[in-house]
Amino acid sequence: MKEFAELPECLVTYDIDRAGETVRLTMTESHSWDVPDAILAGGRSGWPAILSSLKSVLETGKALSVKMGPPPEMMKAVARAVAEKPWQK
Repeated sequence: MKEFAELPECLVTYDIDRAGETVRLTMTESHSWDVPDAILAGGRSGWPAILSSLKSVLETGKALSVKMGPPPEMMKAVARAVAEKPWQK
């Protein structure tokens, strides 16, 4: 996944608030370019699992076991973006 290193940086922030015995975890992702939907769709499928595991760590001290990889459509879109570099136009 070396192609990811060639993409522009992305700012990801987390807000963690107490909600009774649990926590409310909110993530925001900001980009400096018009990211193709196929790349964003990969994030939409992966972030929930990552954040669920982080939420579990915050609440119980134990992470969830999640096995997954990026969707093929996302990887094709990343390779295309790296080749075309639309953020430089």
